[in-house]
Amino acid sequence: MLETLTALSTWFHTLATVVFIGHFVLLALIYIPAMKDKPDIPVGTVLGAFSKQSRHWLYAALLVFIVTGIHLMLVDPNCLGVGNFDNLWCILMLIKHILIVGMIGAGFWFNAILRVGLMLSSNTGLPQAFNRFRFYANGMAVTGTLVLLLTAFSQVK
Repeated sequence: MLETLTALSTWFHTLATVVFIGHFVLLALIYIPAMKDKPDIPVGTVLGAFSKQSRHWLYAALLVFIVTGIHLMLVDPNCLGVGNFDNLWCILMLIKHILIVGMIGAGFWFNAILRVGLMLSSNTGLPQAFNRFRFYANGMAVTGTLVLLLTAFSQVK
C-alpha cells in the first residue's frame, strides 16, 4: 500500500511540475518570442488571457506540490528530519525549496505588487509591461529548470 501511495504522490508531484514549470518554459521559449515585435498581435490582451487562464492551474499545481512534497519527504529514507542537513540529498532539497519559495515570491512581486498583468491590459506602457513580463517568465523558466536539475541530482544514489 505504501508503495502505491508513494507512486501516486510521485506521479502527482511530477504532473504538477509539468504544469507549473512547463508553463513558464513555454512562455519563455515559444509564446513570448513569437509575439515580440508583432504589431498585428494584441500582445497585452493575449498575454493577459494566458495569465488569467493559467492562474487556477498554477495555484492547483502549488497545492499539489505542498501535499505530495510533504508526503514524499516523510517517506524518503534520505530525509533526516527538519533542520538536519547532514547529507547531500538534504542540502539539495533545501536549495530546491529555497528556489521554489523564491519563485512564489517573484510571482507575488510581479503580479500583486508590480501588477504586470494589468499593465499588459492597458494601452499605456505596453512595451515596459511586455519587457517586465518577459523578464519574469524567463526568470521563472530558468529557476524552474534549476529546480529540475537539483531534483535529478538528488535522485542519484
